[in-house]
Amino acid sequence: MTTLVLGATGFIGSAVMNQLVSRDGNAAIGFVRTDSAAKQLSRNGIAATIGDINESASLRVAMSQASTVICCVSYVGDDEQQCVHVNELGIRNVASIAAAVGVGVERLLYVSTAAVYGPGPFRDLPVNGAPLKPLSPASRTRALAEEFVRDAGGLVVRPHLVYGPGDRWFLPTLTRIVSRLDSIIDNGSAILSVVDVNLLARSIYKLSTEQQFRYGSTLHVNEPVPRTVIDLLEHHARETNWTLPQGSIPRADAVKVAAQLGLDMHKIDMISLDHWFRSRLY
Repeated sequence: MTTLVLGATGFIGSAVMNQLVSRDGNAAIGFVRTDSAAKQLSRNGIAATIGDINESASLRVAMSQASTVICCVSYVGDDEQQCVHVNELGIRNVASIAAAVGVGVERLLYVSTAAVYGPGPFRDLPVNGAPLKPLSPASRTRALAEEFVRDAGGLVVRPHLVYGPGDRWFLPTLTRIVSRLDSIIDNGSAILSVVDVNLLARSIYKLSTEQQFRYGSTLHVNEPVPRTVIDLLEHHARETNWTLPQGSIPRADAVKVAAQLGLDMHKIDMISLDHWFRSRLY
């Protein structure tokens, strides 16, 4: 079996590559955009091919070498044009080529996000237990990407907040907001579904190799027991030199202060409202 990983040097993609190359009987190819990323893989003895998911010729050549394609490509910033370019048009191209006769892709797995549900709160929400109401351009376009993948018979995986080696978004954002507020919110009582990147990667590997592949399905993949914000913050403080503020303010006050400081209200919601998705690891 040969597996192609799109976005193979990214946060999640690199963890997936590590899972693949550590298992006997798997041939893995990393699909990357730059020479430097390809050299990074090559130094670790991993085959690499250079291309862009919006460039059909290079993508088709790469995908024709694999029976399984795992797509870890996403753009999570605020630039709407880039969201459309990568998350919508790019993933539509991936799904279209995967479904094309003669390419040879038998399994397509796409890493999405539980942010497609919108701002919450959510408590023990099963898959599709609420209408999708994505707010940000990134979430809206990733919700569209999910449709393309499922229509092509692919499996969609929805983690929520991913942490671990290489995390440049979740814990950095959480600690930055708390530091700016100089307080935690509601004693850090909000509960969040989270997943360590290596546990997520292991689950992705196992799902991609299951005897009965879950064609056209969607799964929540997070640690089964959610974590409180205070637990996450205290653990981070123990592991680093970051200083945890000792004060706490009510959410209503935090919203006012955040507006004065120009903080992103979506991110305030993320750390002060419950976002618990019924999940498991594989």
